This record gives sequence, C-alpha cells and structure tokens, in this order.
Amino acid sequence: MIMRFLILFLLLLLLVGCQAAAEPVVEAVTPVQVALVSGDFAVGRPRVSFALFDGPEPLANVQQVELSAVETGVENATPVWTGTAEGYTDYEVPYWVAYPELPAAGFWGLAAEIRLDDGTVVEAPFVVEVREESAAPAIGDPAPASQNRTLKTEPDLQKLSSGNDPNPALYQMTVAEAMASGRPTVVGFITPGLCQTRWCAPVLDSVEAVGADVGQQANFIHVEVYEDFQELTVVDEMAEWGLTTEPWVFVLDEDGRVVARFNGPLSARELKAALTPLL
Repeated sequence: MIMRFLILFLLLLLLVGCQAAAEPVVEAVTPVQVALVSGDFAVGRPRVSFALFDGPEPLANVQQVELSAVETGVENATPVWTGTAEGYTDYEVPYWVAYPELPAAGFWGLAAEIRLDDGTVVEAPFVVEVREESAAPAIGDPAPASQNRTLKTEPDLQKLSSGNDPNPALYQMTVAEAMASGRPTVVGFITPGLCQTRWCAPVLDSVEAVGADVGQQANFIHVEVYEDFQELTVVDEMAEWGLTTEPWVFVLDEDGRVVARFNGPLSARELKAALTPLL
C-alpha cells in the first residue's frame, strides 16, 4: 500500500511543487477529496486539519480516519508516524485534526484511511509542505503585546468587525492589556464578513461560545483582519504576528505565552479543550 501511495504522492507533488505559497487545498486522487484547511506547518508536531468531501458535499458517516506520514521521494519508504485523527463534527463543516511527527522540512505525504459507518474503507493521499520554522508565534513563544483597536480607541463597533452583529465583549481589551491581566487569553484574527474561505465566521462563533461559557476566567479578543472594509487595508497586527492567512486563533497562558494555536476551522469543543487546563 505504501508504494502505491508514494506514486500518488509524486503525482501530487508535480501539481503542488510550484505552488508552495498557494492556499493549502489538495485534491485527492480517489473519489474522496481531502481539503487541507490549515497551513504554516513547521518541523515537529504541527496541527494538520482537513475536511473530507464527496463531490461538493462533506463526506457523511465517517467513523474513523487513520493517517500515515511518509517522506516523499524516498524509495521503499516506510511511515515515520501513524495515528488517528480527531473528528470535530460539532463544527459547521466537519473537520479532522492530527499532530503527525514530521522530523524534517520538505514535502510529506499523508495517507488517509477513512472508515465509514457501513465498514467501507476509502484511501486518500494528500501532501503537506513542512518548513524549518513557523512564521506565526510557536507553542511556548511569548505573544506580541499588540495595541489592537478597542472600543476605547474606536467607539464605532461596526469598524471593529466585518461581521453583521459584533459582540462588544470581544473589543474591550488590547492584547497587551490582556497579557498583563494575569488571566489566560484567547486571541482570534478573523474577518467574518470578508473571509476568502468558508471557515471564518464559524470560528468567531466558536470563540464567542467558549467566551460565554468561561466568563471572566479568561480574556477573549477579536482582531479584525482589515482596518477598513473598502480598501481592505490589513491591520498591522497581522504582520506583527507573522500571519498571512486567516482565520487564526491563539490561546495564551497567564504569562502571555502561546499554549495552543489554530489555523483554519476551530470548533468550540477543540478550543475549550485547549483553554480548560489554564482555568
């Protein structure tokens, strides 16, 4: 099976080799399409999230997804890591997450073995590009002490979010103020009304839902990606955090260090699981 997947991975590399900076979505060469919905993978154990589609519709009745990671371009390669992806079906579009051990930079092939409720097993390969270091703050890094806009500096709530009905609770503090509060902090870089993918608005919904559940035990901040909604000028905080895509959500501990980071879809359950140990 591994050799068969290696051939498929090499075919995929011909398609993606010149598109390293493109949106990380790869078509599978099986009837199941794997949509890679996170990016910025670094050596180690990056969070790899993906959705599964059967044509235009999300794949239904998925019982389990097993992944194997294989280094591409290596003859008779064997998996360097195997594991089970965690499914998050509480999100608007179901997605799966795995943290494969990828020890070197370059292109890695991931072989997905998808078991459906009726016992059918579907195989689908996809490729991720791994870099030496992440552009965004990594786990354990101190977060930038951003002076993002709040209702104190911009009283017009409609200028602080591209969403239809912004929640004022998410625009009360700068990141710098939150880091000095002695409480954990959730920071989301999201543009709910101008998103280039279908993931942004539901991510903000997840942040709001966990915020309502947790209350004053943690700080919750939404940083709108765009400073204005006509010229679409990107806010300075995106460059300050090394972000070139959205949505992104970071969980900071009481000292302002990154303990979890999420690019792409994020369910309330996944966010709550990362935040709970800090409360």
